[in-house]
Amino acid sequence: MRIPTRSIVTACACLVMLLAAGCAGTGVKQTTAGELVLLQTATERGPGPFTESTDTGAPRPGSPTATPRVQRGDVEAPLRAARTLSGATPGLYRGSPRVAGCDVERHIRRLTADEARADAFAGVAGVTRAALPDYLRGLTPVVLGADTRVTSHAYRARTASRYQAVLQAGTAVLVDNRGVPRVRCACGNPLGEPAPTRGGAGARGTPWAGYRPNQVVVVTPASRTVTSLTIVDTATRTWIERRVGPDVRRDRVVPAPPGATTNPADPGRTDAGAAVTEPPGPDGSGPPASPDPGGSPTSPSAPAPPDRPTGRPDPAATATGPPPSPAPPPPARPAPP
Repeated sequence: MRIPTRSIVTACACLVMLLAAGCAGTGVKQTTAGELVLLQTATERGPGPFTESTDTGAPRPGSPTATPRVQRGDVEAPLRAARTLSGATPGLYRGSPRVAGCDVERHIRRLTADEARADAFAGVAGVTRAALPDYLRGLTPVVLGADTRVTSHAYRARTASRYQAVLQAGTAVLVDNRGVPRVRCACGNPLGEPAPTRGGAGARGTPWAGYRPNQVVVVTPASRTVTSLTIVDTATRTWIERRVGPDVRRDRVVPAPPGATTNPADPGRTDAGAAVTEPPGPDGSGPPASPDPGGSPTSPSAPAPPDRPTGRPDPAATATGPPPSPAPPPPARPAPP
């Protein structure tokens, strides 16, 4: 029996559609079979909080707001840790002068009041329970400047349970002396560097306005310990040097670092670790200030110097130009008879 050509074409088309659907289904299964990354907004406590919030509720310059519903395309897009930034990168973190987003002493009191919680936290931090207060007092309160991938830990059944998360820009955290987030202040949960993923990972939770998988950053430890971090107040475009530790009263306004940006999630930005390994200044307070006098505490970058008026020599050009040609020797005098 002869099968009509139209039927054959229709059958082939259906087969292609089924194969495509099967491939798509397999891809979704592969993504969801692994560990999903939890999206956490700046103020939500999340699963298994270690303590009540120690977030001070301080204003967060430039923090985005949450969206009421999941954006399907963004959540299904795989997360890939393609861009890493050193923890000492200027502008990676935000804050306001002399304003702490996290109360370290309150966190110490609430955590050490429960021995089991303290032991679980200490195990993640790699210290003893007796050393926890000193460990926490060595951390610095800042606000994330970009959506940041981390390993978080929930407190369940008297133990710390690890899970992967993306913390929204504007989240108050405590960072160590290499600039790595170690505590999330909204829940007191200890943090660590994210676990690697093979081919990306799916996400779960409610994304926020401006969330984009390709703009999530991963913070890596600075190549050396630092004594201060350069953070930015994006509301006033003020750059701040914050000494390591919980005492923000020592904050001081500084000129914008050369090449720094107020948007660490810029897709065109690469790992800035090499730019933050400068030796400390003469007083040991961190990288020396920019020698460019055009820098300004309220400017994201130093302006270019104005053109010099015509007819006035440029001293820099005089100092660095080629040496002048030597004067010609005087004419020889005739010999006496």
